[in-house]
Amino acid sequence: MKKNVLGALVIFFVTVAFLLMLDDISKAKNPQLDQSTDIYNLDEQPNLVITDQPE
Repeated sequence: MKKNVLGALVIFFVTVAFLLMLDDISKAKNPQLDQSTDIYNLDEQPNLVITDQPE
């Protein structure tokens, strides 16, 4: 009986830890990532340098 109670407690705490981790990941947002990235539409892309073609 003691092993069953310990097993249930372990399962309970692992489940709570998993749910807290999932909640933290889903709500975490890095504001620096939004500031450091530029998103362009397909027709608005800037000129890119291509170095693998001979001149």
